[in-house]
Amino acid sequence: MKKINWKEIFKFLSGAFFVTSGASWYFAWHQIDLPFMGGTMSHEFLAIRGCIHFVLFLITFYFGFIKK
Repeated sequence: MKKINWKEIFKFLSGAFFVTSGASWYFAWHQIDLPFMGGTMSHEFLAIRGCIHFVLFLITFYFGFIKK
Protein backbone atom coordinates (compact mmCIF):
# COMPACT_ATOMS: atom_id res chain seq x y z
CA MET A 1 0.00 0.00 0.00
CA LYS A 2 1.39 3.38 -1.00
CA LYS A 3 1.76 6.30 1.36
CA ILE A 4 -0.36 9.34 0.49
CA ASN A 5 1.80 12.34 -0.41
CA TRP A 6 -0.20 15.06 1.35
CA LYS A 7 2.15 17.80 0.20
CA GLU A 8 1.19 17.17 -3.44
CA ILE A 9 -2.50 17.04 -2.55
CA PHE A 10 -2.23 20.41 -0.79
CA LYS A 11 -0.45 21.84 -3.85
CA PHE A 12 -3.31 20.71 -6.09
CA LEU A 13 -5.97 22.03 -3.72
CA SER A 14 -4.24 25.40 -3.39
CA GLY A 15 -4.48 25.87 -7.15
CA ALA A 16 -8.12 24.80 -7.21
CA PHE A 17 -9.07 27.13 -4.36
CA PHE A 18 -7.17 30.02 -5.96
CA VAL A 19 -9.04 29.64 -9.25
CA THR A 20 -12.48 29.28 -7.65
CA SER A 21 -11.92 32.27 -5.37
CA GLY A 22 -10.92 34.41 -8.35
CA ALA A 23 -13.87 33.26 -10.45
CA SER A 24 -16.31 33.81 -7.57
CA TRP A 25 -14.96 37.31 -6.92
CA TYR A 26 -15.17 38.14 -10.64
CA PHE A 27 -18.85 37.18 -10.83
CA ALA A 28 -19.58 38.96 -7.54
CA TRP A 29 -17.81 42.15 -8.70
CA HIS A 30 -19.84 42.24 -11.91
CA GLN A 31 -23.04 41.25 -10.04
CA ILE A 32 -23.67 38.14 -12.11
CA ASP A 33 -25.90 35.46 -10.60
CA LEU A 34 -25.04 31.92 -11.70
CA PRO A 35 -27.56 29.15 -12.38
CA PHE A 36 -26.90 26.06 -10.29
CA MET A 37 -29.00 22.86 -10.25
CA GLY A 38 -32.38 24.49 -10.82
CA GLY A 39 -31.63 27.53 -8.66
CA THR A 40 -29.23 30.44 -8.69
CA MET A 41 -26.16 31.43 -6.72
CA SER A 42 -26.48 35.14 -5.96
CA HIS A 43 -23.55 37.47 -6.36
CA GLU A 44 -23.62 38.08 -2.57
CA PHE A 45 -23.19 34.35 -1.99
CA LEU A 46 -20.39 34.23 -4.55
CA ALA A 47 -18.53 37.03 -2.72
CA ILE A 48 -18.69 35.07 0.55
CA ARG A 49 -17.71 31.88 -1.27
CA GLY A 50 -14.74 33.69 -2.80
CA CYS A 51 -13.54 34.82 0.64
CA ILE A 52 -13.86 31.33 2.09
CA HIS A 53 -12.01 29.78 -0.84
CA PHE A 54 -9.25 32.39 -0.58
CA VAL A 55 -8.73 31.50 3.09
CA LEU A 56 -8.64 27.82 2.14
CA PHE A 57 -6.14 28.71 -0.61
CA LEU A 58 -3.85 30.38 1.94
CA ILE A 59 -4.03 27.36 4.27
CA THR A 60 -3.38 24.78 1.55
CA PHE A 61 -0.66 26.96 -0.02
CA TYR A 62 1.13 27.04 3.33
CA PHE A 63 0.98 23.26 3.81
CA GLY A 64 1.80 22.51 0.16
CA PHE A 65 4.61 24.97 -0.59
CA ILE A 66 5.94 26.72 2.52
CA LYS A 67 5.95 24.21 5.38
CA LYS A 68 8.90 21.79 5.28
